[in-house]
Amino acid sequence: MEYKIKMAFALIGIGLIFFINTINAQKIDKTNLFEIWHLNSYKIKSKEYSPSKKEKNDYIHFKEDGTFVSKSENTIETGTWILNNNGGYILMIDDNDETIKAYIVSLSFENLILRFDVAEIKEVKVVYNSHL
Repeated sequence: MEYKIKMAFALIGIGLIFFINTINAQKIDKTNLFEIWHLNSYKIKSKEYSPSKKEKNDYIHFKEDGTFVSKSENTIETGTWILNNNGGYILMIDDNDETIKAYIVSLSFENLILRFDVAEIKEVKVVYNSHL
């Protein structure tokens, strides 16, 4: 009887591990990114901050053709972007061949939360909305 109980717990454990790995391995649908994402806020730990006045109209537009347009503090940048599903990030390459990696923390129909791979803001989650 004790053997059967141990086997049952082992099978439940294996099932849970498989279930958790399946959730983590889910792929991001690239088409969900084809949107103009407007800067909404910043999150540091559990605290949320509004963008500065200079950033009020900032956005990133990921286009279907693999290009992007972004506005940051009234400066427009353009370039190409690639979704890396295995790493869960977007790699953006601007027209000057400078790259920035943005990890996708969360993606839904209305919200995109990114964590940029930049030393000064690594702990900051940047929240974008698809609709103003």
